[in-house]
Amino acid sequence: MDQDTSTHYPPTQHILRDLQLEVEHRPDATVTARIPINEHLVTQSRTVHPGALATLVDAVGGGLAASVARPGWIATSDLTLHLLRATDVKTVEARGHVLRKGRTTVVIEVLLSDQRTRNLGSATMSFAVLERRGDNPVIEPTNDVLRMSLALEGSGFDQPLEEKTGLKTLDAVNGVIELPMLDYIRNSLGAVQGGMIAMAVSAAAERALTVACRAPVEAIDLQINYLALAKSGPIRSSVQVLDTGPTFGTARVELTDVGAGGRVTTLARVTAVLPEQPC
Repeated sequence: MDQDTSTHYPPTQHILRDLQLEVEHRPDATVTARIPINEHLVTQSRTVHPGALATLVDAVGGGLAASVARPGWIATSDLTLHLLRATDVKTVEARGHVLRKGRTTVVIEVLLSDQRTRNLGSATMSFAVLERRGDNPVIEPTNDVLRMSLALEGSGFDQPLEEKTGLKTLDAVNGVIELPMLDYIRNSLGAVQGGMIAMAVSAAAERALTVACRAPVEAIDLQINYLALAKSGPIRSSVQVLDTGPTFGTARVELTDVGAGGRVTTLARVTAVLPEQPC
């Protein structure tokens, strides 16, 4: 079964549409999704940007969690993402399955690979089960395979991911970045999409650790706790460098919602490595 989602969430101009996300939900509670990768979705070392991968993971995990949480809805509680830094990636495939379904919590695992079936990383996610709201997307139960393409005519990236989302560096030495509140990055609850939060976390850590390590580093491990929905904006980071070595750095990242009185929305720990070092 194919489904046209053009009249539903996400809106016409949205990160999920520009990622050209294609999703396949199966009746055995598994999901496969794919996104193409171009030069605007890679890092300086030509690996896939962690923000793109985290957004893909969040979309896969969120869609699967929402389908098994019916009639309720879900919100991301935490995300652990480990990345392997393969280059020359043309397509990323994410495969999600349920690890646990409880009355209040759903846990999902997502495995990442590329067009050559190389392992790109893995993620585990926990979701809180919420009462459904009238404006939440409807995912009807079905015994058929449900395929969705979120791309519209003209969807895709013509500028780097961080630039497209409006992310700005305010203080690289201390890892202070700011992410504006745009409809482009909102989720179905009206808050910043979980993968976009992960992008802000990784960007903040990389800025601070690049200074602390005295060399460019890239995030490979993210442990993120989503404490509150970020709905007002802008979102601003603060970073504490925890450890550095010849080839790596580790940092604690806190995100606050400036427009909500500086409320802490996210707490994360990030490990980043020199690009030439093996994972």
